[in-house]
Amino acid sequence: MQRLIQYLTFLVLSVFLFFPIWVIHLFFRRPSNDGTWKTQYSKLPQIELQDDVITIHNVRDFRYNSDKSIKTDKYLSETYYLSRMEKVWYGISHFGPNGLAHVLLSFQFNDGKYLVVSIEARLKEKHLGYNALRGLFGTYTKTIVLATEQDVIGLRTHVRKEILYLYPLEISELYTKALLLNYLGRAQSLNVKPAFYNSILDNCMTGLLEESLEFGGVVSWMDRRILLPGYSDELAYENDFIDTSRPFQAVKEDALVRPENFSIDDSDFSTKLRS
Repeated sequence: MQRLIQYLTFLVLSVFLFFPIWVIHLFFRRPSNDGTWKTQYSKLPQIELQDDVITIHNVRDFRYNSDKSIKTDKYLSETYYLSRMEKVWYGISHFGPNGLAHVLLSFQFNDGKYLVVSIEARLKEKHLGYNALRGLFGTYTKTIVLATEQDVIGLRTHVRKEILYLYPLEISELYTKALLLNYLGRAQSLNVKPAFYNSILDNCMTGLLEESLEFGGVVSWMDRRILLPGYSDELAYENDFIDTSRPFQAVKEDALVRPENFSIDDSDFSTKLRS
């Protein structure tokens, strides 16, 4: 019992000592866009808005080998029309057990185009990969990746073999447009005012909520389904953001992507993704 008390005392003291050091460390560190970045993060998106027309340069459209290395590195310049936006899809890609997942949004337009928004840690060449613990200490710069579905989603379903669910959001057309403009505005601002990616405070999930005032107003930021995004579809169901006309498990089953039924290079990739 005495050893247990000593251990708990040490743990509590460590937390009290660690927390102010962590806060001071973050306060004095400054994020930067300078550095040698991994190829998939080497270019930031550049956005031009003029009335109904959205022009985006550096839309990522990479393809990957089976060992997760880059096969082709291509950036596109694409034009989207706000008036042609049709639907928003919410993706949850499980990369680990117990709710460990990456979340993303895909905006669908009625001319057949899709634009994925994925908030990620921008990795440098020296980084072996993303480390959640290091992500608490201002190690990574935040980036908003704007990409094709074959790139961001195909990487996860066909290369990394992650289990991915894709839900159509039940939100108004007026709100979907404002949502996209919020993300584009934040992506553009990161070009001149970089920010840190934080494993807890500013990650793929909280970053989406930060730009989604309608969502953020009805959820608790300390809900485990925010901290563990793999469970966030339950939260979306409870708040009527996805189909609630059927039991949740039935909706989830329909949202499951089955990559064995199609190829990442299929010309109708996005259609088969949803079939």
